[in-house]
Amino acid sequence: MNRKEDFHSAPTQDFLAFLQEETHQEPKPLSRAPVQGWIQVAFWSLRIYIVVMLVMVAIGFARGIH
Repeated sequence: MNRKEDFHSAPTQDFLAFLQEETHQEPKPLSRAPVQGWIQVAFWSLRIYIVVMLVMVAIGFARGIH
Protein backbone atom coordinates (compact mmCIF):
# COMPACT_ATOMS: atom_id res chain seq x y z
CA MET A 1 0.00 0.00 0.00
CA ASN A 2 1.19 3.50 -0.81
CA ARG A 3 2.31 5.52 2.24
CA LYS A 4 -0.24 8.29 1.49
CA GLU A 5 -3.06 5.75 1.56
CA ASP A 6 -2.00 4.20 4.87
CA PHE A 7 -4.33 5.94 7.30
CA HIS A 8 -3.35 3.71 10.21
CA SER A 9 0.30 4.74 10.29
CA ALA A 10 1.76 6.73 13.16
CA PRO A 11 1.28 10.52 12.97
CA THR A 12 4.20 12.54 11.66
CA GLN A 13 6.10 15.10 13.71
CA ASP A 14 4.69 17.89 11.53
CA PHE A 15 1.15 16.79 12.29
CA LEU A 16 1.85 16.49 16.02
CA ALA A 17 3.37 20.00 16.07
CA PHE A 18 0.33 21.34 14.20
CA LEU A 19 -2.06 19.59 16.57
CA GLN A 20 -0.21 20.90 19.63
CA GLU A 21 -0.37 24.46 18.28
CA GLU A 22 -4.06 24.30 17.34
CA THR A 23 -5.37 22.72 20.53
CA HIS A 24 -4.18 25.58 22.72
CA GLN A 25 -5.97 28.31 20.80
CA GLU A 26 -9.22 29.75 22.11
CA PRO A 27 -12.19 29.83 19.74
CA LYS A 28 -13.07 33.24 18.38
CA PRO A 29 -16.40 34.64 19.56
CA LEU A 30 -19.14 34.76 16.94
CA SER A 31 -21.37 37.75 16.40
CA ARG A 32 -24.33 38.44 14.16
CA ALA A 33 -23.79 40.46 11.03
CA PRO A 34 -25.90 43.63 10.90
CA VAL A 35 -28.87 43.27 8.55
CA GLN A 36 -29.58 46.51 6.75
CA GLY A 37 -31.26 47.97 3.72
CA TRP A 38 -32.91 45.79 1.11
CA ILE A 39 -31.86 42.60 2.91
CA GLN A 40 -33.99 43.60 5.90
CA VAL A 41 -36.90 44.36 3.53
CA ALA A 42 -36.45 40.94 1.91
CA PHE A 43 -36.52 39.17 5.28
CA TRP A 44 -39.68 41.00 6.37
CA SER A 45 -41.28 40.19 3.01
CA LEU A 46 -40.51 36.51 3.54
CA ARG A 47 -42.04 36.62 7.02
CA ILE A 48 -45.21 38.23 5.68
CA TYR A 49 -45.35 35.68 2.84
CA ILE A 50 -45.07 32.78 5.31
CA VAL A 51 -47.87 34.19 7.49
CA VAL A 52 -50.13 34.70 4.45
CA MET A 53 -49.45 31.15 3.25
CA LEU A 54 -50.21 29.72 6.70
CA VAL A 55 -53.50 31.63 6.79
CA MET A 56 -54.40 30.35 3.31
CA VAL A 57 -53.60 26.78 4.31
CA ALA A 58 -55.69 27.14 7.47
CA ILE A 59 -58.64 28.51 5.45
CA GLY A 60 -58.33 25.70 2.91
CA PHE A 61 -58.11 23.10 5.64
CA ALA A 62 -61.13 24.55 7.46
CA ARG A 63 -63.25 24.57 4.28
CA GLY A 64 -62.15 21.04 3.40
CA ILE A 65 -63.39 19.63 6.71
CA HIS A 66 -67.05 20.59 6.02
